[in-house]
Amino acid sequence: MNIIDIRNVFADRHIELIDVMPNHVYYYEEKNDNGRNALFLLEYNRKTRKERLVMNYSLDDPTYIEHIYVFEKTIVMVLENGTNSFWLIEIDKKTGGELNRRKVVCTGAFKECQPLDSEYLLVYMGPDEVNAEVFRKYKEIKGCDCLCYLYNLKTNRKYLVNAALINRAGCDNIKSITVEGRPYLVLLDPYAEESLKEHYYREQRWVSADIRDNLWLCKTSDVEIDIEDGKETVTRRCIASADIKAMVRYMGMDDQKVYFRAKEFRSGMEKICSYDIAAETLSVEATPPALKNDSFYIVEEKPFKVFEVTIGQNKTSVHGVVNSEAHCTYDNSLGEFITCLEDRYCVTKKIVYSEESQREFVYFYLYDAQLEQFESYECRCLVKDNTMVLY
Repeated sequence: MNIIDIRNVFADRHIELIDVMPNHVYYYEEKNDNGRNALFLLEYNRKTRKERLVMNYSLDDPTYIEHIYVFEKTIVMVLENGTNSFWLIEIDKKTGGELNRRKVVCTGAFKECQPLDSEYLLVYMGPDEVNAEVFRKYKEIKGCDCLCYLYNLKTNRKYLVNAALINRAGCDNIKSITVEGRPYLVLLDPYAEESLKEHYYREQRWVSADIRDNLWLCKTSDVEIDIEDGKETVTRRCIASADIKAMVRYMGMDDQKVYFRAKEFRSGMEKICSYDIAAETLSVEATPPALKNDSFYIVEEKPFKVFEVTIGQNKTSVHGVVNSEAHCTYDNSLGEFITCLEDRYCVTKKIVYSEESQREFVYFYLYDAQLEQFESYECRCLVKDNTMVLY
């Protein structure tokens, strides 16, 4: 476990972390400089413990929202204010120089975006007042609420996505994973909310539609080529599926596997399963036991872990269910459970409200279950992989 304590760097400053990498931490800070809003992209070197300014920008429009993504050699920034255009800026991480700056105009109002890799960006546009009729007709034809574009940063060309699976997925249902150096996309394709699908199961004698959940796996490069070629489907293979009698729901991933929850409605039995991308095999990871009234599960998406948490009168107990062998118990005064590192260190959070100052104070604790000792920190905290960042 690693602890990066950079609170001294940010004394009297408010920053937002972008990414934590093996050698660096990336973050940004907004300031008001003589009435103008400025955005600073910054890098913290974990070895030298020094801060470096990567690039700064003046934000002429204070309504702009930043979407910032860090890659091996570049930083990609999207500035948008919910209109039909956005600024796309590509920055060299090493020199801070601009590699690309474009104002991109699309149909509709900016809704969300997600990079597929360092060269391709998906952008979803929702209906606006001017194009309301266009979106209404588009939904009649495609069954999609949004228009989706693929933007190629290398060629500065954008492509309307014709593949309905990508179009209707939205950013939340497109997950990136790299296995043995090869980038893939996992496309989540649930039919409906769990309660609604179970309702269809109970009423299945009246239902003739193909009520089905699917999890699809695609090579990222295949999806990009298919979209640029204007195809209405993308090259993919199904790694899990459930008809009206059952359900599958994505849970998380690690460096090799995709994890999902499978439930059979008739028996009520649930299992946590995995698909190994390299080996192309399915496995059952666990059959979670029925929870007690004072217990619940905590699920970490990446790297995937499942913990069973039981809150007693004075103590909280944590037990690893999948990808964890943790067996920890700590005093309830340390607050709510966040995660457990190395099956030994519990990270917890507690919010204390002061009547005197009318303020909330946030404390994070690191509890060593082996030594039965803890450290407390009044700050913000981010945990990524096996690293805890205090800032």
